[in-house]
Amino acid sequence: MQYRLKSQPDFLAGGGLMGEKIRRHGWSSTPIGDVETWPHSLRTAVSMMLHSKFPTFMVWGPELTAFYNDAYRPMLGSKPEALGRPFREIWSEAWDIMGPIAEKALTGEASYFEDLPITLERKGYPEQTWWTFSYSPVHDENGDVAGVLCIVHETTAKVLSEQRLEFLVRLSDRLRGLNEPIEVITAAQQMLGEHLAVSRVGFGEVEETARYFTTERNWTDGTVAPQIGTHDLTAFGPEIHGALKRGETLVVHNAAEDPRTNSPEHLAAFAALEFSSVVTVSLIKRGRMVAAIYVHNRMPRFWTASEVKLVEDVAERIWDALERARAETALRASEDRLRLAIDAGRMAVWEHKTATDRITVSPELNRMLGYPVDTELDLADLRTRYYPGDRERLSAAAMAALKKGERFFEVEYRYYRVDGSLRWLLMRAEMLLGPDGFPTRTIGVLLDITDRKAAEEALIEREAELMAALEAGSLAIFDFDHVEGRMNPSPRLSELYGYPPDHVLTLADIRARYHPDDVTQILNKRDREQEDASFRSFEWTLRLMMPDGEIRWVNGRGEYVRDANDRIVRSRGVVMDITERKRWEEHQQLLIHELNHRVKNTLATVQSIASQTLRNAGTMQEARSAMEARLLALSRAHDVLTRENWEGAGLIEIVREAMAPYRHERERRIHIEGPDVRLSPRMALAIAMALQELATNAVKYGALSNETGEVRIAWSVSDGSDRRLHLTWSETNGPAVEVPKRRGFGTRLIERSLAQDLHGKASIDFAPAGIVCTVDAPVA
Repeated sequence: MQYRLKSQPDFLAGGGLMGEKIRRHGWSSTPIGDVETWPHSLRTAVSMMLHSKFPTFMVWGPELTAFYNDAYRPMLGSKPEALGRPFREIWSEAWDIMGPIAEKALTGEASYFEDLPITLERKGYPEQTWWTFSYSPVHDENGDVAGVLCIVHETTAKVLSEQRLEFLVRLSDRLRGLNEPIEVITAAQQMLGEHLAVSRVGFGEVEETARYFTTERNWTDGTVAPQIGTHDLTAFGPEIHGALKRGETLVVHNAAEDPRTNSPEHLAAFAALEFSSVVTVSLIKRGRMVAAIYVHNRMPRFWTASEVKLVEDVAERIWDALERARAETALRASEDRLRLAIDAGRMAVWEHKTATDRITVSPELNRMLGYPVDTELDLADLRTRYYPGDRERLSAAAMAALKKGERFFEVEYRYYRVDGSLRWLLMRAEMLLGPDGFPTRTIGVLLDITDRKAAEEALIEREAELMAALEAGSLAIFDFDHVEGRMNPSPRLSELYGYPPDHVLTLADIRARYHPDDVTQILNKRDREQEDASFRSFEWTLRLMMPDGEIRWVNGRGEYVRDANDRIVRSRGVVMDITERKRWEEHQQLLIHELNHRVKNTLATVQSIASQTLRNAGTMQEARSAMEARLLALSRAHDVLTRENWEGAGLIEIVREAMAPYRHERERRIHIEGPDVRLSPRMALAIAMALQELATNAVKYGALSNETGEVRIAWSVSDGSDRRLHLTWSETNGPAVEVPKRRGFGTRLIERSLAQDLHGKASIDFAPAGIVCTVDAPVA
């Protein structure tokens, strides 16, 4: 059967901006030569690169001449145009890393790197970057490696974000154990300065006018002197001072070049303070500037956005830690004063005689109840001043003691003073009993505990607020007494370990939830930490096995309390359910692995198509046409799978997409019949490629090459446990069919590759009346 060669397609068409740049580039002056002389392998590789949505870079030939697509262009930054230049010349500053990887690919071995650190100069300064990429060899027509294809993704932002978060976690852990404000500031300054490798870090507070900034202590790396004391912020000029008062971060990369700071006065001040670049973050609280942190560097330095964000985050954490430390200090002082007042307060002594119902009082009792010190108290008046119900509580306490055979009792109650104020009083009394067992006299003391009650109520409120915060953050607290072996958990902790909220957890209860595979590791880690006397803080992440088989992840942080001999007496901390976070991490890894798998499979399929097509084509034009048709078929099948999230595809849609180029709305020559069946991605791709080969052959030589021929694609699925797909391609009314003298790539793809991919059988019958292809395969 004779057919005419089609004109050579424009492989640069649809290649975006870089496609046009490649078209206009003067290639005759490069080792690559004019575009018209390019081999088919180079054209195909360039076309695939240009149409990729991933940033893709390719080098070709002995000098590794550079090509790249639109998605890759932003990664060059401000570098000169790299198209057509040698790879080594473009990335000379990183050639010690990239060169060996490229040489390895030229030997035919692919490479893959994840978050690889590389220092680049693409923005006018050395920049630390991170990259995830793969280098793959590209073969020419002779099967030799002629080039290298690099699919790349910059992960600098992700890595810097992870580093910043990790540092902030360490900082929070460090500050959490400090109680004095100056200790908080000193520790934070040191950690930030060492992390950023700068010359000086200082934190200080600003008085109410937002003009004077005071810092008590600096951190320096030893190359500059500390700058402590009070400083006038207006010395920086109204522009900078106004920005700081508004909470705008000041970033100066080079004071000599920044128009805000390059005046002689400013430069003299900077020289006196021994720095050339600075980041200053002001903190705005309650509507005004209250504090600031500055980071100085002796030499000019380009501050990255990530570094600036880190300084801003550290400033907030320092302020939060200071607020906490000051609140705790104030609370301790208040509690100390209350305790001192209670301990040093005078006790009011009194005596009551039962027979006469008279009370003997002291001046202190009169003052406590609000009477003049020399007043003789009237019991009838006193009894009217009890808070409703509290006199009965006092009598009940005395009667309960008598019933138990005791003479002592103690009770708290509320009482209205003469001035109308309500006070809490604590009565401690001893009853002297007569022969009948009833008291004849009662002697006791009275203490005003109003302040203590207020403190207790405030503590209860704070504990309630703490519990609400813990609940809101899904946190549970624990306190384990190592001496008595007693656990004091919160209800939330019991729930986290799969027990009722009112269940008092024991160590045995907790260990019963450890995942069996982790028990040894958990106990070994615990033993190592507890035996190390210097080990104070701890953190662990555990897998728990719930009774219903559910896996739950929890993270715990806390501290060991040791006595003078370093034996652990108590451990306490918080526990958080991180199951969802773990699931997202696992899901993210799954997506990455799945993406890598799909890319590798697709490249392998394309490589196989290219190799088989070039090996079996009679001419380059024939190879080109066959290659493009097969790649388009693969692309259409990928489109279907992509719409279905690569979870599978319907057979009807696969068949329709495969046959769409060969159907005409005014003709009814292609007949499709069969139920819709969900196919796996592998099975869908295999059938799509087979239909493409059959349709191409029908157009060239078979039923679709004349005006009367018809094609019928019919299938069915057998029922039962072993579900199987039976698909038939049959041609009628076409030219007489002759058995080919040799099996082409299409026939072998159907009979061998298709059968292998489907784990079934596939055969082609070259019947004189028309080709018949049958497929029999299991349906997963």
